[in-house]
Amino acid sequence: MILPLFGQNYIQVIKSDVNIRFSPSSSSSVITQAKNGDVFELVNEKSAWFEITMFSGEYRYIYKSLCKKTGYVLSLPESGQFRKTVFLALLNAEDKAQRVADKNYPNDIYKNIDYARSLNDKYKLDVLHKFDLQPPIYSKIILEGVKKKWDR
Repeated sequence: MILPLFGQNYIQVIKSDVNIRFSPSSSSSVITQAKNGDVFELVNEKSAWFEITMFSGEYRYIYKSLCKKTGYVLSLPESGQFRKTVFLALLNAEDKAQRVADKNYPNDIYKNIDYARSLNDKYKLDVLHKFDLQPPIYSKIILEGVKKKWDR
């Protein structure tokens, strides 16, 4: 199923194991790593950094020289069962992120929330890598899964 997204900007990672960071600085915490070929929605450019949106809804940063701007046509897997499997794996990743955050920050709600969001971004990107899918399809799969009540 191909869903064209016109008028949106994307970047594509052009190197292996590219750090996605918490803020636009090489000394900032690494949230996760992108793979060569990964595509992300571009939000903004900040000097030497691309600002992208991740699964947590937070902005994250990739060094510009490790990416190129690109067009992108969203293509969902044809199999509904496969999309459901991905959806459930994404939900499991979210649950795991919360469990780990609760274990590490049981008494500090602000650190718990920040940590859970960071882990959400890491674990969900890991899921998409496992299934060889691009990050921009995340919201489409989540919307379909919620609408079809795949989590029940």
